[in-house]
Amino acid sequence: MLAALSAGFLPLASYRLAHADTLAWYLYPLIVCALVFSAKSLAEWADKWCHDKVKAWAFTALLEGVMVLSPDPYLSGFGVGLLVSINMHSAYHKAQKKVKV
Repeated sequence: MLAALSAGFLPLASYRLAHADTLAWYLYPLIVCALVFSAKSLAEWADKWCHDKVKAWAFTALLEGVMVLSPDPYLSGFGVGLLVSINMHSAYHKAQKKVKV
């Protein structure tokens, strides 16, 4: 459960930082790190349902980009909600596989 909460925090943090009224230059690397961390899990998840790596990475770039760059609060807000859900689901299942019951 801790892995899921941690993975869900990262897109939320990058969303809030990217949409802050004032953004200091030294926060840009934090946003990029959160996006990079999330991108691999998102692309793996997308590849499972579209069965195409190019489509999966295009979906990943689109969702992450819209979440951070869209000025529309509904669009970027839906993006962050979707990304938090996918990251939490992915992290939970990956952590569950590593735990021996």
